[in-house]
Amino acid sequence: MQGTLYTGGTIYTMEPGVSVVEAVLVENGRIQAVGKRAELAKDAENVVDLEGKTMLPAFIDSHSHLMGVANGMLQVDLAEASSFAEVKERIEHFIRENQVPKGKWVLAKGINHGNLKEKHLPEKAFLDGITAEHPLLIQHTSGHSGVLNSMGLAELGITETTTDPEGGRIDFGTGLLEENALIQNMDKFPLPTGAELVSAFEKAQHLYASKGITTVQEGMFVEQIKGIYNMLYEQNRLWLDVVAYMDLKNSPELIDAFPSCKGEYDHHLKVGGYKVLLDGSPQSKTAWVTKPYTDGTKGYPMLSDEELEPLVERAVREQKQLLMHANGDAAADQYLRVYEKVMKKWGPGIRPVLIHGQIMRHDQVKELARLGIKPSFFLAHVYHWGDVHMENLGMERARRISPVRDAEEKQIPFTLHQDSPVIPPDMMETVWCAVNRKTKNGVVLGGEQKLSAYEALQAITIHAAKQYGEEQEKGTIAPGKRADFVVLDKDPMTAEPNDIRNIQVMMTVKDGQTIYQV
Repeated sequence: MQGTLYTGGTIYTMEPGVSVVEAVLVENGRIQAVGKRAELAKDAENVVDLEGKTMLPAFIDSHSHLMGVANGMLQVDLAEASSFAEVKERIEHFIRENQVPKGKWVLAKGINHGNLKEKHLPEKAFLDGITAEHPLLIQHTSGHSGVLNSMGLAELGITETTTDPEGGRIDFGTGLLEENALIQNMDKFPLPTGAELVSAFEKAQHLYASKGITTVQEGMFVEQIKGIYNMLYEQNRLWLDVVAYMDLKNSPELIDAFPSCKGEYDHHLKVGGYKVLLDGSPQSKTAWVTKPYTDGTKGYPMLSDEELEPLVERAVREQKQLLMHANGDAAADQYLRVYEKVMKKWGPGIRPVLIHGQIMRHDQVKELARLGIKPSFFLAHVYHWGDVHMENLGMERARRISPVRDAEEKQIPFTLHQDSPVIPPDMMETVWCAVNRKTKNGVVLGGEQKLSAYEALQAITIHAAKQYGEEQEKGTIAPGKRADFVVLDKDPMTAEPNDIRNIQVMMTVKDGQTIYQV
């Protein structure tokens, strides 16, 4: 045997009952054996000395949007903007540096009104002052709303008399588009060239790999991105595993777009199933809730029960996994009642997932367990928007943002995600959030929902593998599984809770090959 031996550090297998081993032997991209160094060394031609570092199964992204991350590489980044003046400066700099010709769209991403000195989004008149020669969109970090300048509204054909679409809202005076008002116009924004996108996908994959992630999700595969994925597939440009979920409401035929990828990987691409959106985001107050926000609004649904039922029924009948975006508790109620109705008629679905579940009540977590629906929580909301949630929801509901302890007590194998590009795919920040539950202002939000570091790591390794039905291949370090590893500079199990977010990824291994190393 001519294997490679990983040893010389703390190796957590994440296997039940076998937490730490001395060495892992790898050959041909697979784990051959785990155990004592002395026993495995005789079969190793190469040795990777971990030099006292910590090795775990590679992290698995349970929900994000790879296309969004790649496309964001080609847009103005407003994530760290702290004032309107900085927004203006960043957009003007982008136009100058890229010599954007007059009339060409300028797209900006990641603005967070909670980070701005002004505490609200800039409006159309302000954007007109930045440029009147380019149609301009600045998109909220949630991805659920955006503001356009006058030229941008004109390009989309939006006027004072344009009516709100179902599940969306247009404010012509401010230039704000919410939910379906923005989503339904996304295909009108020009895509970059093929070469630009291929390069951006390469950078996006490097970003994920630098965070220890080897399996990534394309969480809403729409018709507009089919072309670039055809190119990536044909040119074999994907080197992380990518699981795609097709837009069930608008483009269900996409389930057959990549025949060789249905349910299994080909060229690192797998069609995992379908995705449906039920509501918006709590930080934008578009998540659909049963009890009003502090301003008296309740958000709104994107679909009626009558529209949702045939979609759920189709996924269950076809035995395709269904991911359901539901942030507010009213949206979660809708999914639970419609899914149960369909299940009584057709039987259970394939690993159904409720994505986000930010404002879930305790009784709803019990219903998830009863119906076999697995939640994937965007727990980093606690840090990034926890202070906003306290203001919008009140402390009683805000402290239940991402109720992971409730799920743990019900023995539900939940997962944790970042919904990138909403925030970067930083798994260790998410683990830190799960353990500490601190807001940006230092408030401990829902301390009773804290997790241990081990529990949080389960959510991004073995539980995430189970969400994809890949637990025989990934998620733990065990013989026969893929040699997908992450090496950290410190041990998250023994680190001080506040220090976990500072732990660095030193190496990422995919199928036995090092794809990132400091």
